[in-house]
Amino acid sequence: MENCQIILSERGKELILHKTNKYRFRRQRKDGIMKWLCTNKDCSASILTTADKKSICEFSGEHICDENSVQKIERQILRENCKRKCEEDLSAKPLKIIRTELLNSTATEIVKEDIKTVRKTMYEKRRKHYPTFPKSLDEAIDQLKKLHEDDFFKFKGNQFVHVHDSKNIICLTTLSNINLLTESTEFFADGTFDYAPRFFLQLYTIHCYKNGFYVPLVYFFLPDKSKQTYIEMWRFLLEICLKLSNRNFIIKQLHLDFEIGAHEAVKNIFPGAIIETCRFHLGQSWWRK
Repeated sequence: MENCQIILSERGKELILHKTNKYRFRRQRKDGIMKWLCTNKDCSASILTTADKKSICEFSGEHICDENSVQKIERQILRENCKRKCEEDLSAKPLKIIRTELLNSTATEIVKEDIKTVRKTMYEKRRKHYPTFPKSLDEAIDQLKKLHEDDFFKFKGNQFVHVHDSKNIICLTTLSNINLLTESTEFFADGTFDYAPRFFLQLYTIHCYKNGFYVPLVYFFLPDKSKQTYIEMWRFLLEICLKLSNRNFIIKQLHLDFEIGAHEAVKNIFPGAIIETCRFHLGQSWWRK
C-alpha cells in the first residue's frame, strides 16, 4: 500500500493527492474502504483508500486527463492552508500567514504571481466575515453600533471603538491610553483631512506630552469641523474617561493650531486650560494668506 496526502479543494472539501493526481471522495463501503475518483470528470481513474485516508489500497483505470503541474498543486495547497488560517485569526496580516506557510512547506515552484493570487484570495475570504461597505454616514454609524461588542472590535479583550449615542462621532482608544491621558496635564491636538475614513471629514488626534515626546492616545472620526462638533467631541471624551477609568480628564495646557472653532470649544469645556499655538501653524496661516 502507498501513502497518500490529503489536501483541500477550493470549496474546502478533502482531496487525495497522489503524485500530481487529485481524487475526490465518492463513497465508503461497509468494510470502511473509501473510493475516490479523479477530479477530472472526464477521467475514469479511481483509487481505494483505508478508512483513515492514510494509505492507498488499490488503483483502478488509467488517467486520460492531463497531469497537474507541480506549481499548480503547490499553489493550491498554499492557497487553501492560508484561507483556513486567515479565517482562524482575522487580525493576522495575510503576508505574515503566507510567509509562515512557506517556511513550513517544501514548495519549490511558487512564484511571485502566486503570492499575489493567494493574498487576494485571503482578503476575499475574510470579507465574508464582515458586513458590506456602508453607503452613507448614517449607515456606517449604525453598523458600528451593532458591531462594537464583537471580538474584532476589541483590543486584548477590551473595547476600543466607542460610538456616540446621538452624534456622528467615533472614538478609538484603549483603557491603557485613557489611564495615561488622565494622568497627564499637557496635550497636543490636531486634525487631518487626508486620512479620514469615508463619510467623515477629518481624523482628529489627541496626544499627551510624556518624557519629552508627544504620544498619540485618542483618535476621533469627525463629520465636520464646527465648534459644536468639537464641543461634543470633548464631552464624549470626558464620558469615556469616567466610564473606563473612573477618573476626570483635566487639561491644563493644550497646543492647537489657529482654528477658532477648536479654541472656543476647548474654552467652553475646559475654561481654565491654557491654549498655546506654534510657529509651524502660524507659518501655515501666513502662507495661506
